[in-house]
Amino acid sequence: MTGKTHFAVGSNTVWLTLFFGPISWPIIFLGFIGGLAGLLPDIDTRKSTVNHETGGLLRIFLLDILFRHRSVTHSLIGTVIAALLFVPLYRLHSLAPMIALAGFVSHLFIDGFNPQGCEYLYPKKDNYRLIPKLLCVDTGGWVDHLLFFLASAAFALFACHAFGLISLQTLPL
Repeated sequence: MTGKTHFAVGSNTVWLTLFFGPISWPIIFLGFIGGLAGLLPDIDTRKSTVNHETGGLLRIFLLDILFRHRSVTHSLIGTVIAALLFVPLYRLHSLAPMIALAGFVSHLFIDGFNPQGCEYLYPKKDNYRLIPKLLCVDTGGWVDHLLFFLASAAFALFACHAFGLISLQTLPL
């Protein structure tokens, strides 16, 4: 999936905050934390949105040289490392580490629908997909664009609820 889709899907992890009580508009910033975390697994490639948006700053970690794309940063090991790195976000908000981790994991999940799959069990070099290859979708295809649209609409709905513009209880779902 494209960077914008990963950001949009990652930002929707903010919906998890509904399980922890009432929300108000300041919690919207957690959606941006989830969106940014949704971009992080791609720090292992120079072509990524996170690399371009930081002017290549994240390349100081040399992940694009040390590891294959969709290997360690798209694995269970990478997820554990990310979880540990997200702990200091607790100072921003008590739910920030959880939202960041959920955004990170959302990236791995939707990349599992790509024909290349991910090395979820790194250092084992096998790529895994979450669906049969015949049903997989390519980056930048119509499914990618549809997912971006749906995720953006869902985040807009959350923002409207957080700002008190709509109530989720009155929606005909």
